Amino acid sequence: MTNHNPNKLLCPGWKGLPGGFAAAAPLQKLAYLLATTFGTGHLPASGTWGALVAWAVHSFLFPDAFTLKNWPSALAILIAVILIGIWSAEVVERFTGVKDDSRINIDEIAGYCLAVLFLPPGLKYTIPGFVLCRVFDIIKPPPANRLQDLHGGVGIMIDDLIASLYACAAMHLIVWLFMGGY
Repeated sequence: MTNHNPNKLLCPGWKGLPGGFAAAAPLQKLAYLLATTFGTGHLPASGTWGALVAWAVHSFLFPDAFTLKNWPSALAILIAVILIGIWSAEVVERFTGVKDDSRINIDEIAGYCLAVLFLPPGLKYTIPGFVLCRVFDIIKPPPANRLQDLHGGVGIMIDDLIASLYACAAMHLIVWLFMGGY
């Protein structure tokens, strides 16, 4: 008899829940929910899905959230996402025993938030910010490529944050040089 997973039929590449999830402590389940961006980490190309969630929430619900005009709340949001990411990724890594589990994509949420930090609102800024965030995360320029080997929540988060610093710098340069400044 073959064991069929209905999720695999609906979405090839679906990554299932970790073993023992049903018996996990409530705090572990909360950490898992946050670290996987409410389950989008189970989808193929989970990093892109995580960043896409951040892009959609930012672009359509809170377009001014990361602008220079709102710098105190922008930094507060970024710091909160980073701290929640470090905590939740650490808990999930310990729970699953998998280093930088591909289901964890809160690092891409934090990366996107950093990539668009202090940019003006609008799709003409958030779409290229999203694309550059993903490109730099995939190519991982130094030192991001070396820092991804660190263990725990900091190791999971730091490489994406460093890559997103490159994306942020590139976006600000593009705005300044080609989009008429701020």
